[in-house]
Amino acid sequence: MKKRRKPARSYGFKKNIEQGAIIKKGKGLIKAALVYPNTYKAGMSSLGFQAVYRIANKIDFLACERVFLPDSKQKTQRLKSLESGLRLDQFDIILFSISFENDYNHLVQLLGEAGIPLRSSDRNHTHPLVVAGGVACFLNPEPIAPFIDCFLLGEAECLLDNFFNLLLKDNRRKPFLQTLEKKIPGAYVPALHTGNDPFKIKVQYLESLDTVTTKTQILTSGTAFKDTFLIETLKGCPHGCRFCSAGFIYRPPRIYPTKNILAAINTAKGKTDKIGLVSSAIADHPDITNICDYGLEQDFKLSFSSLRADKLTDELINALSNSKVKTATIAPEAGSTRMRCIINKKIDEHDILGATQRLVHAGIINLRLYFMIGLPFEKTRDIHAIVDLTKKIKLVFLETSKKNKKIGTITLSINPFIPKPGTPFQWAAMENETLLKQKVSIITKGLKKVANVKVNFESLRKAKIHALLSCGDRKTANLIETAQKDGWASVMRNNKAYCHSILYEEKTVDTPLPWDFLDNRVKKQFLAKEFSRAKQEKKSAPCPMIACDRCNTCM
Repeated sequence: MKKRRKPARSYGFKKNIEQGAIIKKGKGLIKAALVYPNTYKAGMSSLGFQAVYRIANKIDFLACERVFLPDSKQKTQRLKSLESGLRLDQFDIILFSISFENDYNHLVQLLGEAGIPLRSSDRNHTHPLVVAGGVACFLNPEPIAPFIDCFLLGEAECLLDNFFNLLLKDNRRKPFLQTLEKKIPGAYVPALHTGNDPFKIKVQYLESLDTVTTKTQILTSGTAFKDTFLIETLKGCPHGCRFCSAGFIYRPPRIYPTKNILAAINTAKGKTDKIGLVSSAIADHPDITNICDYGLEQDFKLSFSSLRADKLTDELINALSNSKVKTATIAPEAGSTRMRCIINKKIDEHDILGATQRLVHAGIINLRLYFMIGLPFEKTRDIHAIVDLTKKIKLVFLETSKKNKKIGTITLSINPFIPKPGTPFQWAAMENETLLKQKVSIITKGLKKVANVKVNFESLRKAKIHALLSCGDRKTANLIETAQKDGWASVMRNNKAYCHSILYEEKTVDTPLPWDFLDNRVKKQFLAKEFSRAKQEKKSAPCPMIACDRCNTCM
C-alpha cells in the first residue's frame, strides 16, 4: 500500500494536488469503488466519505478507489476511478456513500452511465455488487431500495470489517445476500422484504469515540474547504431542534476525546496551516477552549462549521479573529420567539443580537444567517418576524461596523422546511408552493431596500423534489428512474396524487411510515410527544449527554 501526492486529474481538477491518496496494487485484492454520487468538490468535502475511504483501505485484502459524478463539462460514458482508472463496471463491488437525498438521482444516473442494470432484480453474478450507506440511507433507504443489493446502515466503523470478511469467505451473490442480515447487524437486503411481514433493522452506532478519530484523509484544494484539514469534534447534537435529524438519530451525542483531536491537529502539521473543526454543536465540546488554544499555539488558522449564538464564548471569537476569519455563520432558523419555541431552538433575540455585536467587534465583518420558511404551525406574522429580526441585526451590525470603520455584508439563506425521517416533524406536511412563494415575496419586499443585506432562496422546485426523496417509499424509485428520461417536472405532473400524499398531507402519529422498520434507538413515542409539544409551542430540555441507562427519556 502506498500513499502519494497525485493530481486529481479525472474530474476536472488538473491543478489540484492531493495528499494522502491510497494506491493499492497486488493480486487477489477485492476491488471496491467508493462512489460519492456528486462532484469531486462535494465528495472530497465530506468527512464521512473520507472516513469510509480510510477504513476500507485498512482492510488488507481490499483495494478501495474513489469515483465521482463527472462535472457538467465532461461527457464520460464509462466512469473511471481516480486511483487506477478502472471503469465502474469493472469493480467487484460498488459502495455508494450518500449524505444527501438529492444524490439519489445521481446514483441512478451513475449506474446507467456505467452500463449496470438499475434494478437489483435485473443484475446477476457478472455485475458488481451494489451496496449503499451513509446518513441519508439510515434516515430512509426506501426511495432507492429497488436499485440496491444491500444497505449497510450505521457508522462505517461498526460495519465494514465484518462485511468484507464475510464477502471474502463466500462471494456467491445469492447465498451471500440471503444470509447477510442474519450475520451482520445493520445490513439490510431490500429483496428479502417485499411483503408486509414486520421486521426491524437496527442501525449500528459506536458506543464511544474513545479510540476513534474522524479527520481528513486526503487533503486537496478542490473542496468547499480549500486546503483545510477537517476534524470532527462531536457526533450528534444535544439541543434537539425538532426539524433536525442530527439531534435525534445520533442520540445521545458522543464526544471525541480531547487527546484524539489534538493528535489529529498534530498530523496536519506540514500539510496545511488551516484546521476546520466540524460538528453540529462545536461549542458543546467540554474542552473546546483548550482545543482552540492548542491549534492557535501550533500556528494554525481555525474555522468552525457553524456557531450557536448562545454558546459564543470569548475564546471562540478570539480563535476566529486570530485566524483572520471574515465570515461567521449563525442559524436563528426562525424570526419569532413563538416559532423558535415550536422548533425547540433555544436561543432568544438577545443571544442573536449579542452574538452579532461581539463578532463584528472582533473584526469578523460578514455574517451568514440561516432561516427556514414553511415550518409546521407557522403563521404569516412569523415571516414578517424574519424581516424584523434581520433589520435589528443590521442595526447592531451597522453600529458596530462604524466603530471599526469597516462594513461587511449580511447574507440570508432562506430554505423551505422539509420533513425529515426520524425527527418529531416527520409527520408534518411540506407547505405548498403557492404559500411558500407568498412568504418569499414578504421577505424579498421587506429587505429589498436594506443596504448590505443579501437574500438567497433555495429553489422551491428543488426543495419539493428533495422532500419527495426524503419521505418517499419504494414507489419513489419508479419516479427517480423515469425522471432520468423525462425530467422531474413531467414526473410530478403525471403522478400528482402520489406526490401530494407524500409532500402535502400531514400524517397522524399512528400512520405507518416507510422507515418505521429502522431502529435508530429513539422511541417513536418520544418523537410523537415532541411533535405534540411543538403544537403547544413548548420547548424541551436538551439531551443531557449522559449514559442512556441513566436517563432513558427517549430510548
